Amino acid sequence: MSRATLRRTVIGAVCVLSALAPPAGRLAAQQWLFPDRALLPELLAAPRAPVNKGELLWVPDHPSAYARDIAADVAIGRRFALLRHVNASGRDTLVLGLEGAAFARFTPYVTILELVNTDWEFAAPIVWRHGGRWLRLRYFHTSSHLGDEYSVRFGLSGVNFSRDGVELLAYVQPAAALGVYGGGRYDVNVHPEAARRWVARGGAELAFPDRRGVWQPYLAADIQSEQDTGWRPTVNVQAGIWLPRVEGRKALRLVLEALAGPSPLGQFHGRHTSQVGLALLLSP
Repeated sequence: MSRATLRRTVIGAVCVLSALAPPAGRLAAQQWLFPDRALLPELLAAPRAPVNKGELLWVPDHPSAYARDIAADVAIGRRFALLRHVNASGRDTLVLGLEGAAFARFTPYVTILELVNTDWEFAAPIVWRHGGRWLRLRYFHTSSHLGDEYSVRFGLSGVNFSRDGVELLAYVQPAAALGVYGGGRYDVNVHPEAARRWVARGGAELAFPDRRGVWQPYLAADIQSEQDTGWRPTVNVQAGIWLPRVEGRKALRLVLEALAGPSPLGQFHGRHTSQVGLALLLSP
């Protein structure tokens, strides 16, 4: 099966299952089947999280051949829970879910936006929750495609970039408004095949008081270091604010973020970049 066919199959499966999942407001009576997707963790500052996002970027240090300093990122993502099990005490919850997302980088050229890079991601997480703590084990797949316009303009061919790995992350709350997480990933299948396989990851999230019950500011940081890039860290720092709740839950946030380190774009893996962006994100 070709990579393009695999991507279409995975995305189609995620869309079909997503359509079959009942709306969040009708889940109360279905404790074990299609529970609330909020049970699946969302890492706020993760550069590659399954969210819906539009972001305008200033990129002083491009990983690509473009010299312009302005770029735009668009993401379409979805995550939902399939099964839930609660133990007899009611304190421990085990959740099985699916996640899928596509990430695209565009760069303005004259009066049009040209596609530079597209990354596809799919994951199957198993999450154990105990109070404010959680432990997540997930299968992870990502692959990348070089934009056709970019390829033609610079006469370049894309890199066969993909990863299949197993990731383990743990999250704890040392204080009511503070969460920290850490863990790692081992890639069982890599392309290019000479790539090294270990990845370390950590981060922190700080929520400020929501005194008026409308807006809630927060700070978050995510750090990822890969053996394949000499353990050089990619650091993403985010200052955001949750906008008024939608159907009783926090869903929309306005974000100012800065990233520096090896690029998260698959086609430019390992190349250094720095960028500052203003984004609007909608949690699925």
